[in-house]
Amino acid sequence: MSQLHRESTEVKFNVPWGHIAGKVYGSSSDPKVLVVHGILDNAGSFDRLIELLPRQYQYVCIDLPGHGLSSSFPPGLPLHFFDYVHSILLVLDALKWKTCIYIAHSFGSQLGTYFSILYPGRLEKIIAIDGLVPFPVKDIVSNIQLLYNLDSYAKDSGVLYTKDEVIYALQFRRQETLKTGAAEALFKRAVTKVNDLYKYNRDVRLRNMVKPIYKWEQHKEIFREFSTPILLIVAGNSSRSKQSFKQINEITSVIDKNKFSMVIVKGNHDVHNNYPERVAPHICKFLSNELKSKL
Repeated sequence: MSQLHRESTEVKFNVPWGHIAGKVYGSSSDPKVLVVHGILDNAGSFDRLIELLPRQYQYVCIDLPGHGLSSSFPPGLPLHFFDYVHSILLVLDALKWKTCIYIAHSFGSQLGTYFSILYPGRLEKIIAIDGLVPFPVKDIVSNIQLLYNLDSYAKDSGVLYTKDEVIYALQFRRQETLKTGAAEALFKRAVTKVNDLYKYNRDVRLRNMVKPIYKWEQHKEIFREFSTPILLIVAGNSSRSKQSFKQINEITSVIDKNKFSMVIVKGNHDVHNNYPERVAPHICKFLSNELKSKL
C-alpha cells in the first residue's frame, strides 16, 4: 500500500466556550467521515493512517476540547464524559452533516458509541480502534470526591520544555510506547512554541481520567439501545487486552451481533499511529462493506 502525502486544511468550529479545531482532507462533495482521537492525543494521531485510507471520502479530524489546538471547556468545574459526547454533536451541526461515518481511537471510540445511542441515525457506521465502552467505575463515591477536588490537579505548572523532552514524553511517558514518527505526528498540535521552548496545550484537568460514573450493569443496560454497524479493531498486544476482551464479550451479549464485526491486529494500544499499515486494510474493507468477519 503506497503512502502518498495528502494535503489538509485547518478549520475551526465555533462552540459556546470557544472553538474546536480540526483539519480537513478531501472535497466537501465526497462522503463524510469524522475522525476523533483518544485521551491526551490530538488530530495528528491520525496523520499517518489518513495517508492510507481511500481518497473518495472527506475526512475531518478534530482536536477534542482541551486537546491540541481546541479551546478547553470553561474553567472551575471538572471534565465530564457527556460534555465530550455533546461536543461531537456541535461539530456535526457546525459542518451541517446530517450523517457521517465515524472513525476513532480509544476515548474517541467510547464517545462515538455513546453518541450513536443518544443521537440514533447520525452515525452511518463506526470504526472503533481499541476502544468500545469506558471501563466501569469501581468506587463511585471516591471517584466523585476526586473529580471535584480541583485543587489536586487543576493547576498549570507553567513549565516549558525542549522539543526533545516533549518527544520523549510523548513516546515513553504514557501507558504504551509510541514510535518516533508517531510522536512527531502528535507533536505538531500538542504544544505551543514559547521562544525556543514549548508548553503543552492540553487541559490540566485531563490528569483525571474522563469517564461516566457508571457501574458495569448500567453500561450494559444503555448498550441495549446500540444499533449502529461497527467494526472494532483490537490491538492484540495492548496492556489492556484481557480487560478489553472481557468487556467486548459482555457488551456483545446485549447488542445485535449482525451489526458487530471485530478484527485483531498486532500492535499496542496506539497501533493506528505506530503501524497504520496494519489497520488501514481493515478500515478500507469495512468502508466498502466487504468485511464479513463477525465475533
